[in-house]
Amino acid sequence: MNKLLVISLLSLILVIFASVMPSVVQAQYYLGLCTPNYQQRCVNNNMYWYDSCGNQGNYAGSCDYNNYNNCTYHAYRLCQGNNIYWYSGCNQQQDLVQSCSMYNQVCQYGQCVAYSIVNPVLPPVQPVYNPYFTKACVGSSVYWYDSLGVASGLYKNCADNNSCTIDACSAGKCSNTIKCDGATCASGSADYNTYCQATQPASQCGNGLCEPNLGETTTSCPNDCKISASVNGLSISLFTKQDLNSAQWQKTADVGPNSQIYFMISATNNSTAQIDNVNILANIPMEISSLGNLQLNGVPVSGDIVSGINIGSIAPSTSKSVTFEGKTQTLSEPATKQATATSNVSGASGVPSGSDSVSITLNPDQAAAMVSNAPATSGFTGFLKHWYLWILGAVALVFLFIIVFKRLSSNV
Repeated sequence: MNKLLVISLLSLILVIFASVMPSVVQAQYYLGLCTPNYQQRCVNNNMYWYDSCGNQGNYAGSCDYNNYNNCTYHAYRLCQGNNIYWYSGCNQQQDLVQSCSMYNQVCQYGQCVAYSIVNPVLPPVQPVYNPYFTKACVGSSVYWYDSLGVASGLYKNCADNNSCTIDACSAGKCSNTIKCDGATCASGSADYNTYCQATQPASQCGNGLCEPNLGETTTSCPNDCKISASVNGLSISLFTKQDLNSAQWQKTADVGPNSQIYFMISATNNSTAQIDNVNILANIPMEISSLGNLQLNGVPVSGDIVSGINIGSIAPSTSKSVTFEGKTQTLSEPATKQATATSNVSGASGVPSGSDSVSITLNPDQAAAMVSNAPATSGFTGFLKHWYLWILGAVALVFLFIIVFKRLSSNV
């Protein structure tokens, strides 16, 4: 009878513990043991990092890397179970790359890595393969290069439709320089008459508009392309920050691998006259890629901030701001580099452009900041706060069991 009572009490305690204790995933979550950057998933054509508990983290780029609306074949790799699969640029699973079935290996971040017996919950962080890591010139075209330094696809063909231009590629950018020597394009040809005539017809030169695409310059059409003294009143400022929610912009940044960084360019008209046709350009270190989310005064706009965008006119004593963001990739060594913003005014050749810069320190050992929707309290403190009543109840039951067991043992 006494043995039956002991067995019943033990069964009751086991049932209570099974019903009140959190699952393994919940325990990892509240103890802060979720593995960061565990895998990447696509949400509405945007790729995000997810930890091992399924919580969404940092933005990791676009799920469609192709500029021509075709799904890129073998765009990136992801783990499915303990196997590595190729995925297309449209997030479609393709063929099997490798099965991580060897002894002491697991699939992490699209690679087979050694399983850590000392700390299996937190495996070593592996570099993430990026098929569109940077851009470089190949002949007279711009090509994408992956994070391994291999060309992965065409980004832009630098050839235009103007026979009077010399089309070239330099430093990952296209250039189309007009050359009116009579050999690049024949004298009297349609392109030569359009772009190379020194004197424009009266219907064009003299209409009050400076039209460089029609060959109008400060020399050939000075009335239309006159340089206003107000252009010299244009100033440019560049700022950066690492926290999107912070209202404080700074002149320096210290970033690690896989980190978001935000930029703001402010163009101010300090003169008493309106400045038209203002162009803004940015020169960003190549370690910061995936430049995007380009906005003018908070409104999304299209264009490439590296090649330059036209922000229109700026009224006297007013400013316009251009914001965009980028993301660092794998950093090989620490370095300090400059990001530069410049401005110029179309048709105002010879006028010095405004410029400004910020200092960016690249730190490979710095951990990337994670975006999390977890409660304000986390780790062991959050675990106790959420489950302390159940823990007290479990302790009371154990204490009661010890007392009953001792009394039963003394009766025997």
